[in-house]
Amino acid sequence: MKITLPKNHLTGLKIYCNKCKRYNPKCRHIEELLYRLIVHIPGTKNSVKSKSLISRNYEDAVKESMDIIKELKSNDYRNLTTDNESKEYTMIGAILKYNQYLSGKYELKHLIKKVSEGHRKESVRFIKLFCNVLKSHHNLETMRVRDVSVKDVSRFYESMENHYAPRTFNKCMISLKSFFNFLIEIEKVDMKNPFAVYQSKSVGSQKIETITKNEFEWIISLLKPNEDSFVKLGGKGEVKNMYRDYLNVGFRLSLLSGLRREEVTDLKWSDIYHSGDVSFFMIKNKKVERNHNIKGEFYKYVPINSDLYDLLVELGYDKMETPDNYILCPNRNESQLTIMNQLSKSFTFYKNKAGIQKDISLKHLRKTYISWVNQVMGKETGKLTSHTSNGVLEGHYLDPTILNAVQKGMLNIKVFG
Repeated sequence: MKITLPKNHLTGLKIYCNKCKRYNPKCRHIEELLYRLIVHIPGTKNSVKSKSLISRNYEDAVKESMDIIKELKSNDYRNLTTDNESKEYTMIGAILKYNQYLSGKYELKHLIKKVSEGHRKESVRFIKLFCNVLKSHHNLETMRVRDVSVKDVSRFYESMENHYAPRTFNKCMISLKSFFNFLIEIEKVDMKNPFAVYQSKSVGSQKIETITKNEFEWIISLLKPNEDSFVKLGGKGEVKNMYRDYLNVGFRLSLLSGLRREEVTDLKWSDIYHSGDVSFFMIKNKKVERNHNIKGEFYKYVPINSDLYDLLVELGYDKMETPDNYILCPNRNESQLTIMNQLSKSFTFYKNKAGIQKDISLKHLRKTYISWVNQVMGKETGKLTSHTSNGVLEGHYLDPTILNAVQKGMLNIKVFG
């Protein structure tokens, strides 16, 4: 017998198909249809409790529902072992909630996951691409996350494999899987992860590009404030000057320290430490701190070798009077983020201007540094590049193994040999 709902039915009583996994379906799976009661928990925004009913006719389903509601109220909407606490989200509402979660603004503080701003933006961008595929078959304003089907995943999979290279494709699929895991495990949405199973793409061994001494010096020689530093952007045809007076120092500091652009732009004179005859930068490893969600526990060490020391002297190390000043661009009229982005964009601009055909960017200065460090340090390279986390001992005395590595690097490392 096909179950039905009258026009003015009991609030919260719905028809559910166990095969389609949908409420109020239009399918013909009569044997899979049942009544399900959904009760909103007072004092909450989205929390509900749902329970599948035994009754097959409407009048009995109402009686069964009233008994359940009475029991829920008597238990203050708790301790009912046979019901499921769940939430309902549209796709748009779910994206907003996930973005809030990745931004560190989630209401359950013990579940906050700290990620970089770049990771957050990339994750949301991949989810929006999924929505672009969904909207050709669904109304996104009303579509619930529980309505996502394997066919939707299949269409998205095909679209992305034609759009992205294997490495980025895999990142995209992982992002969607993480999005639905958040909804299921953190937000308690009663559903299965539609991205739980898929075939990832095989990624071949990546060629590690580095920059040569001649290539780097050629880029540096082009850093001049002239008409050749302007580029015409797309869209409205805006003309932008890619030159900044801090590029020369920024590029050289990136190469000779091996630091990421966030670290280079945040580097201060006060980050220089001395232990006997050993001099080095000791800075917080923000990336590791974000991954571990712990502050003040992880540091990285950069030995001040001869070529880095020469650059620091050129910048006024011997005459330094204000330790809290930034080393790069101390008198700033741009934000740190703006300087970071300008370093990246300008490096690519001048790299192309130099006629360098390699697929390299600002981050390859760090890779070049690590390649030269590895020639000297071998297995100890990670102690300097902080691919393994190292703490500072009580009183800021360094672990002797790290100190020995810093001293060895200070004496022997020289970029470009």
